Amino acid sequence: MTEDFIRDSSPTPNPATPVPSTPPPDKRHPLKVIVISSPQGVTRTIHTFYRLGYAHVSEWSKPQPTQNPGEVMSVLYRRLRID
Repeated sequence: MTEDFIRDSSPTPNPATPVPSTPPPDKRHPLKVIVISSPQGVTRTIHTFYRLGYAHVSEWSKPQPTQNPGEVMSVLYRRLRID
């Protein structure tokens, strides 16, 4: 008769606890936009992209010299959603 009052020791699911799920696959692909020119050409192009609403000036890497004298490059990294 005492067995009727013993609690079941198995855990009961709590409906308020979220069920872990696997995240959806990332459909974004890495994208690099590289601008190579004179320092003035790179700066002008970065500002043009900004005026077009494509990227803020601060999103671009600091211009780095290339192997060619008087030439620099700057890179913008993005993740492009492809459905």
